Amino acid sequence: MKLSSMDRRSFFLRAGALAGVAGGLESLQAAQISEKEAKNIIWMVSDGMSPSVLPLAEQFSLRARGKGTIWQALIDRPDIVRGTMDMSSLDSIVTDSSSASSCWGSGARIFNAWVNMLPDGTKLTPIADIARGRKRLVGLVTTATVTHATPAGFAAVSRRRDDEHLIAEQYLDKVDVILGGGRKFFDSRRPDKTDWRPKFQSKGYEVVESRGAMLAAKSARLLGLFSDGHVPYTLDQRNSQKLQQEVPTLAEMTIAALGRLSKNKNGFLLQVEGARVDHAAHANDAAGLIWDQLAFDDAIEAVLKFAEKEPNTLVVITSDHGNSNPGLRGYGKEYRDTNMAFERLLKVKASFSDIASRIGTRSEYSMHANPEVVPKPMPPANRVVEALRAYFGISPGKDEIDFIRRVVGGQKGLMLNRDLDKLDGVLGTVVGNHTGVCWMATSHTSDYVLVTALGPGARRFEGFIRNTEVFPALAALMGSNFRNPSMPAEKAQQFRQVAMLGRRDRPDWA
Repeated sequence: MKLSSMDRRSFFLRAGALAGVAGGLESLQAAQISEKEAKNIIWMVSDGMSPSVLPLAEQFSLRARGKGTIWQALIDRPDIVRGTMDMSSLDSIVTDSSSASSCWGSGARIFNAWVNMLPDGTKLTPIADIARGRKRLVGLVTTATVTHATPAGFAAVSRRRDDEHLIAEQYLDKVDVILGGGRKFFDSRRPDKTDWRPKFQSKGYEVVESRGAMLAAKSARLLGLFSDGHVPYTLDQRNSQKLQQEVPTLAEMTIAALGRLSKNKNGFLLQVEGARVDHAAHANDAAGLIWDQLAFDDAIEAVLKFAEKEPNTLVVITSDHGNSNPGLRGYGKEYRDTNMAFERLLKVKASFSDIASRIGTRSEYSMHANPEVVPKPMPPANRVVEALRAYFGISPGKDEIDFIRRVVGGQKGLMLNRDLDKLDGVLGTVVGNHTGVCWMATSHTSDYVLVTALGPGARRFEGFIRNTEVFPALAALMGSNFRNPSMPAEKAQQFRQVAMLGRRDRPDWA
């Protein structure tokens, strides 16, 4: 069924989402059946977004912002391309982010924790190289470190995703706009003690390290590093005037990138990643996750407003894998208290990362290179109670307070689900007792990811697809028939033992 122009516009008005550009979507929809080149390609990734996150974000947005989400409004339209994607890696049904993005970026499945490299050491050509070969500009925008797994998968080659200082070097003269966190991988804190920022400046990049500097920047090339590690959670940013002034939002970074990349007559390839959705999921932090999902949704709005004016633009919105699979359970007698419980999330004023420091420890998901969670003395009960009341708006029971104190003190065996038997799992469970949002794990999951596409070539992403189909589709839409080599899973197993040599065990590797 097709919607009339008036029906389309009224749909967005009812949804409270993207009413200003609803009419402009028609030109993008008309281009969907085209198999010709797409001048501009924008690949948007809500990292670690389980399919269950979308309805959580929709209901939260209606309550917190008085409007629904744009991604949900797009999915609700029968004339927008929708699909699901199998994201398995070469060595696991459950992928990590580097393998996921590298598969999109090369067309070959690889081992988890590698970047665009086969098990025998064969280096693959990432999609950024294809774009540059077609005289297109390349951009990477993220709320993680700019050298993290997902952006790296589009532009770098590395035996270890952890070697972010080496990935940083590969962006020079290949990626034209680089915006996100990760200052420590570019300055003199690198292992080689070499400050690479002047090297970028010598190639015409304007290096900026604050929101104001980014907004004032004039150069066509831009390297924006707004944090030593990952960009702060949106939830913490919302509650800190200092962070709001210093750190741009994902939407602001996206707009800054589009303004530069769009000046190239041959078009561009841009990846936009809402990275901290994944990090909050690892931490079982429902409010942190949802606010970062809404920040990603704001970036979708910025992209669609751009595409309205530039209809020869392919927009693909997806995730790289599920993570911990949060869900809202029925709460109260005949589930009638569910809404009230869920709305308690509106009162949350700090991420788990922030709250952990207030009770004398830290959340296990960390931006640090090699975090070690060292047991601390059990915090006094009143400190736990005050923190949860002040920043989460909940009044914990004695048993909940006791569990939090004991897990901070290093006690194990508190949770039968071993993946939840740590601070994040315990804290997520306690908060879930009051909000109704529950978690199955603190790790990635094997879910098929959602895909939404519009613009030229969008039909290539319709229905059920495999992650290996993305690279040839994007290459073809840039006028290239290049293909990378690949390796069957059976042969890859011969290299499995070698692949694990030197692998650091870190809780945030995925």
